Amino acid sequence: MTTHMQQWIILLLIFLCSVCAKKLHRCDDDDNDDDDGKDAESWLESFPRARCMARCLSLHRAATPQLPQCLEPCKDSWPVEKKRDCREPCERLFPKKRRECVASCQFLQTAMEVKQGGCPPPDWAAGFAAACVHSCDSDSECPAQKKCCSNTCGHTCQTPKDLYQGVPLKPRKELRFEEVSPDQLEVLWTSRFNISAEPAVYILQKRWNFGIQPSEDAATPWHTVAQTTEQRARLHDIRPGRWYQFRVAAVNSHGTRGFTTPSRHIHSSRDPTSPPAPTELRVTNMTFAPGRAVQVQLQWRMLGDLDVPVHHYKVSWTWAAVGGSPASSVTKRKKLVRESRVVLDSMRSNRSYSVEVQAVSYWRQTQLKGPRAIVYFNTLRNTSRDMTGDILDVGTPFYQNGQLQVHVYWRSSTDPSVEYYRIQWVPEYCEHNQTAPREKTNTQGTFTSLQGLLFSCKYKVLLQPVSKKSRPPAKSISFITPSCAAMQAKSPKPIACNGVTPQKVPVKPTNLTVSFKFQDGNMTAIFKWSVPAGVHRHHFTGYHVTWMEVTSTRHNKKLHRSPTPQSQILPPETTFLALSGLHPASVYRLEVRTIDDGGDQGPAISRTFQSPGLQNVVKHRKYHR
Repeated sequence: MTTHMQQWIILLLIFLCSVCAKKLHRCDDDDNDDDDGKDAESWLESFPRARCMARCLSLHRAATPQLPQCLEPCKDSWPVEKKRDCREPCERLFPKKRRECVASCQFLQTAMEVKQGGCPPPDWAAGFAAACVHSCDSDSECPAQKKCCSNTCGHTCQTPKDLYQGVPLKPRKELRFEEVSPDQLEVLWTSRFNISAEPAVYILQKRWNFGIQPSEDAATPWHTVAQTTEQRARLHDIRPGRWYQFRVAAVNSHGTRGFTTPSRHIHSSRDPTSPPAPTELRVTNMTFAPGRAVQVQLQWRMLGDLDVPVHHYKVSWTWAAVGGSPASSVTKRKKLVRESRVVLDSMRSNRSYSVEVQAVSYWRQTQLKGPRAIVYFNTLRNTSRDMTGDILDVGTPFYQNGQLQVHVYWRSSTDPSVEYYRIQWVPEYCEHNQTAPREKTNTQGTFTSLQGLLFSCKYKVLLQPVSKKSRPPAKSISFITPSCAAMQAKSPKPIACNGVTPQKVPVKPTNLTVSFKFQDGNMTAIFKWSVPAGVHRHHFTGYHVTWMEVTSTRHNKKLHRSPTPQSQILPPETTFLALSGLHPASVYRLEVRTIDDGGDQGPAISRTFQSPGLQNVVKHRKYHR
């Protein structure tokens, strides 16, 4: 065998021995997981504060006055800055005795900068660690447990010596779980024989993912949920629709061996709830195109911490001619969107619109629908005068999101140099001598919303086109806001007048009647009802009407199929419903309920009626209650 071959064999044996040594090092801690390498920030964030706490508990095991002083810098709220003098913040909290606070703060600063373990001798470095380069300045620049150490001609990230000297063993990897309630979970673990006499602090972390199946790829980053000296922790924020994993680490003043392997996936036994109603639903822009076309943009907000994320929003709207009969109401239109805004470009001017937005989620095969948010607005446009240039126009004041508002719009300037518009408004005088400062806003569009208006006031609005090349003339217009009492009678929600908000009481419709009409061989039933005297429309937001066919007397037998209820939502100003396509000589049941602003329904008024036969053409039958 040649000398060259012998050298290659020796190098191969050295390589294999190094691999075996690494494997034996891993086996020395049977549940050492790879997540420690992925979560390098844990070594310089969670662990130093836990080391700080363990040091305090080691020095002051009894409930001594020095213990709170020592523990104060260990809290997450304590800011840690390099080279910061610890005496100044400790003096503010403990003017007389600050020694323990200062010592604990200095320990935390060191633990934040210097990782556990020591640097190996410089001549031990091998491979890239022995390169004559300056690849790091501090331990924080090195991954996981590695430290920034000298190799006689530079500084590189190296594996420390005595990494686990004096540190506690990891807890056993089998974590136990007890569901105290559907939203409370107790996590328990067992520590091994502690080779250190110092007390240990346990850090519990969790991660989770949405869905009907667990997924580590879609899981959130690990974050700390408990830091305790006990071998258990009770969590109060377990949410349905989520899969959770946990891991725990034992820490003392010398350091830690890292986290256990992630636990099995668990989830709450409770099914997720439906999403809430969207909030802050409002009109953010209204654009009038040539003719009667109007484009309206709406926007809303949704809470972020939901049991199940919102899959889509269902937007529906109805309209009636402004100042016309409610009989001009048309079939409700719908649109599905994924984001918390929508542009409705099929609207027409001079109409009164009611728009509803509902959040929809999915859990398994079930659709979770939340309550609806409703907004009312008009698309008024003054066509009786010649609107040229920048002439202003003001819509009808409305009450939304707890404040009186009005839309102001104008024609785009004929001056091509105009960059934007400045709108100012101020009350000239008010019936109750209120005052308000002048307000202003800038926009590049031809529409804006004035918010926070006072009741019973005359406002002046000034529109100033802004251009760097010319000075276009300003335009002004005045309008009067309604009284609070008048707004109460029109608003679908309670309005606070003089600081008093009307109490929400359930409203039950009355005087439910039905009449029938025949035309061209088709039968139509017209239902009418009313509300008790003294009840205004601001007490509720609409009506929920439900009807279904019960029996067919024409065949003198019950329906073979189960009756399927049908329903329709009507605005509060509509107190009638026309139904066509009813079967002659059949028995129906209809029910009317009011809907409040929270989506809850009031008591129902119902009526069972029989449709007339075909021979009773043009004959009307009425049922009163």
